[in-house]
Amino acid sequence: MSKSSWRPHVGPRLSDAAIRGFTLVELLVVIAIIGLLASMLFPALGKASAKAKQVKCASNMRQIGLGIFMYTDDFDGKLPQTAHETLSTNKIWIRQLLPYVGNSDAIRLCPADPNRTDRRESGGTSYILNEFISVPIVDSFGQTLKPIPKLDQLRQPSETLLLFEVADDYGPSIFSDHTHSRSWLRSGWEGVVADIQVDRHRTGAPNVDRTQGKANYLFVDGHVESVDASVFKQQFDQGINVAQPPEFRP
Repeated sequence: MSKSSWRPHVGPRLSDAAIRGFTLVELLVVIAIIGLLASMLFPALGKASAKAKQVKCASNMRQIGLGIFMYTDDFDGKLPQTAHETLSTNKIWIRQLLPYVGNSDAIRLCPADPNRTDRRESGGTSYILNEFISVPIVDSFGQTLKPIPKLDQLRQPSETLLLFEVADDYGPSIFSDHTHSRSWLRSGWEGVVADIQVDRHRTGAPNVDRTQGKANYLFVDGHVESVDASVFKQQFDQGINVAQPPEFRP
């Protein structure tokens, strides 16, 4: 090969566009598109996360319900005691249920409860019993005027509430274990939301009267139902105390 015929190998020449990179306008357009996609994706992820926590919470309540039913089978239909009746933490219902739920301590805490860490450390629970069927009526001398009913005495178990999700403002102590639902119609809606978190499962910040969102409820027949807070409030505004067993309502 002659010297004059040899040529060095030259690779493909980069275009001017490849060399110059993005312009500021192009970069801003890309950022805007990413922001738009994120604004569409994040709410969906938030809703999926909230739904997962709601499902886990409902599962906890079902397991607690099974534990309660096994306990009542062993104790002639009677529920374990609430803090209203005993100061011994070992006798409070959430502790009494441990042998009936495989000693699973995790089920007493709802993943959507912002106070779950404090409740875990104090022995408290994200779920509280309905006062109407867990706390006897006593006089000023401590004498029982009206005992709590046995679960099998309640004639409409599928419509009678047993367990609620505790309000954020209700302290994390183990002694915060039951509602004050007998006084709800006297204390007003503020008394309801001071006891239970009717909008526990929601996305975004709560509204003023806590009616945007829903909560899980365990009924005496063992089923768990998710109810919109607005439905609960509508019944309350009609003078219905939904915590009161239907056969005891006026």
